[in-house]
Amino acid sequence: MKKQLLLLCAIMMAVCSYGQTWMKKGNLESVPSKAPFTVNKATITPEEGQVWWGYMSETDLSTTNGIGTGATNIPFLAAIYVPANHDVIGRGNVKAVRVYVQSGLGKTMKNVSVWISANKPATLADADYVQSVASLTDGANDIALDTPFDINGQAFYIGYAVTSSNAYPIMCCGNESAPNTLLLSAPGRMGWIDAYNEGYDFGKLAFQILVDGVSLPSYSVSVEDFGTACVVKGVTTTIPVTISNNGEETVNSISYTITTGSNTTEEKTISVSGLQSLAKGKVDIEFAADADTKKLDKTLTITKVNGEANESANNTAHGALITMTEVLPNVPVVEEFTGTWCGWCPVGFEGLQYIHDTYGDQVVLIAVHNDDPMAISDYNSIVNRVDGFPSSFINRTMDLYPHPYNFQIYMPEVLASTTLGGISVQATWNSEDMKAIKIDTKTKFVYSEDNGNYGIAFVLVEDGLKGTGSSWSQANNLSGNSDYRDFKFWYESPSRVTGLEFDHVAVGAWNIANGFANSVSATIVADEIQDYSYTADISSKSVIQDKTKLKVVALLIDKSNGSIINAAQTTIDDYTTGINDANIDNVVETARYNLNGHKINAPQHGVNIIRMSDGSVKKVVVK
Repeated sequence: MKKQLLLLCAIMMAVCSYGQTWMKKGNLESVPSKAPFTVNKATITPEEGQVWWGYMSETDLSTTNGIGTGATNIPFLAAIYVPANHDVIGRGNVKAVRVYVQSGLGKTMKNVSVWISANKPATLADADYVQSVASLTDGANDIALDTPFDINGQAFYIGYAVTSSNAYPIMCCGNESAPNTLLLSAPGRMGWIDAYNEGYDFGKLAFQILVDGVSLPSYSVSVEDFGTACVVKGVTTTIPVTISNNGEETVNSISYTITTGSNTTEEKTISVSGLQSLAKGKVDIEFAADADTKKLDKTLTITKVNGEANESANNTAHGALITMTEVLPNVPVVEEFTGTWCGWCPVGFEGLQYIHDTYGDQVVLIAVHNDDPMAISDYNSIVNRVDGFPSSFINRTMDLYPHPYNFQIYMPEVLASTTLGGISVQATWNSEDMKAIKIDTKTKFVYSEDNGNYGIAFVLVEDGLKGTGSSWSQANNLSGNSDYRDFKFWYESPSRVTGLEFDHVAVGAWNIANGFANSVSATIVADEIQDYSYTADISSKSVIQDKTKLKVVALLIDKSNGSIINAAQTTIDDYTTGINDANIDNVVETARYNLNGHKINAPQHGVNIIRMSDGSVKKVVVK
């Protein structure tokens, strides 16, 4: 999964603590425009040896977005980055730029300039080259440079500056994000970000450059690295791979080989849907599962284009394939960061309630409080990663504003994602005085690895926390705010809400960032069960109010990147009940859901998700 997808709606006008953030124009009723964008203002036609080049193409204009901070009259810098010795334009010179403006926004633009710089400028004045522009109009604005820029193999940033009375003036396009294609800054407010690296799913900057001195080969296709994919043993999977046509001829087919270690497959040819010159697209490449259930590196080589030898110097891409023994059930974890002092945090209340109502126990919910009576220091290492309140992490790989709309979009994708490890958990009170909890886990991986880097962490959550006094009253910026009429309780409540009960609250945690050392063996054998036990002392956990409402959550963490790959949760058995092998072996079904997360009373055709009595979850196919 791509790092940290993020969608922020226009109705989310601020976060509680850390100021502005980048947002895409849209709301619950109106998602970003999908209508084709009409290119009707282009004025510069390329001459011989010239090309309009950019990371976006006119095809991307079928989907457009307006990006901003939700505030008007903010000076923005927007740019793309061109690396050194670029395959297509590395030896040319830039003659002009093309800035796209969404319909109705041209008249709102002021203080417009185009700029070029070897480094990202802190302000417009810091750029190496700046050229003022009198005005922008709706559509494509072609702007000839007073002084052409000689690329000469060097890396550079190129873009434009603008201030607008519209809150979302930066036009982006396309459904695919990529590094270097959308760089944003609001000098004096927010520094430079690469939207892709920060997890913003905004597409690419609607911007191109006219490059002179370009000589394109006839057949040239470059290919991008494709990451790591998973496949079940004995099965063939397809991986979408990004290719670029850097040649003059339209690409109708490509031929390729796949190398694993010293073994290379026979050349295979597939059709491509008319990829035009200087356009980028995706092709589905078939990868067969390996005989060994482990991770193996793969090298993809594009050998031919339309049956002719591929002339690109960047004709290889790298990735990996993990062959698994089976598909494991996946239990995502949503950590929501909140506080009673935070006026926008009722949005998070609604977000968690949506997940709970829609998916039940298929998703683990953890409300992490900050600077209020429910705050715990155990979670500080994770809270320190948070950019603002409210916010949320899904498996610590996805950073979302915790609005129900975002969970509605992304949770089905997360639930359907592949995981390499499964975990189950049982807990029992270690003594009659209920001061410690014995926690037992069973972990299983579906692939083998000699140098695994996993750990198990534990969280104690409690429902129904409540208290009196001002520190327990929830600040409510949704009160009387017409943008939040759908959140009826908060809309009709005062700006401070008393008498609330707080659910899913983290009241204790142990080794929350990376899990316990040696809780998972570094030597992983596919389908082998690993046992781990821990006794959690809760005598100092002062936030706990009612021990009968506690749940234990076990998190299986990939320590190489800090992500949560699976989880399980359970209530706590009485001291006299204990835990024994019979309890583990006699596991029964307790609930069943369809793939959309809706609870069902009997097996239904298709994929069913089954919750077991030991806290585990599994997927079965009903024919």
